[in-house]
Amino acid sequence: MGSGIVAILQFGLLTFLTAVAVGVLITVCSQIQISILRHLARETELRDRIAAYSRLITGFQERVENRKAAAAGAASILFGSERQEKQLRTRLRELEREPHRFVRVVGAEQLPNRPFEIMAVNSSVAHQVARGERHAFYDGSWARPCPVHVWASGPEEAKSEFERVFPRTTGFKLLSIQALNIDGPVRTADGQAEAPMEDRAGAERASKPFSRRSQSSAEMPA
Repeated sequence: MGSGIVAILQFGLLTFLTAVAVGVLITVCSQIQISILRHLARETELRDRIAAYSRLITGFQERVENRKAAAAGAASILFGSERQEKQLRTRLRELEREPHRFVRVVGAEQLPNRPFEIMAVNSSVAHQVARGERHAFYDGSWARPCPVHVWASGPEEAKSEFERVFPRTTGFKLLSIQALNIDGPVRTADGQAEAPMEDRAGAERASKPFSRRSQSSAEMPA
């Protein structure tokens, strides 16, 4: 009886020690195999590549965020421009409906140029307005005669300047041209402001009698 128990204990101890030895052997073999695989797979090189890829991904993400911020800024600018364009179009339609007419100015408002008023109309706009349509480039005010003030040295130059800005090929037609009086101060080519022609002529007429009186008083004997 006692020998049987001892045999059982010996068998259990031998089995335990065998299992432990097998586990240690398997662990050592696994570590050796892992080391061999790491050496063959160049783990250090792979780690360096993974780190480089991580840095690239981080840089790409930063670029994407910067592009998003730039796109958001461009979108806000675009929305602002569209809103401003809408306001300007609304104001233009209001001006078209008002009874008075706004005047377009062409040329440099300086001497020796003089202002000429040209009445013109756009036949293409007139045809589309008559059909209840809107022109793609010009507002509906050109459907009726519109005044254009052109600053030029003469009527021929004023006509040429008008046709340069409003060419006939786009439907503009010159109806009449006449010279205008200069009511306010006009700047010369060097930037100096000069009085209107009428004021200068009046000043010259007013100064002449004064000079004659001065001369006559100087000639009188003492």
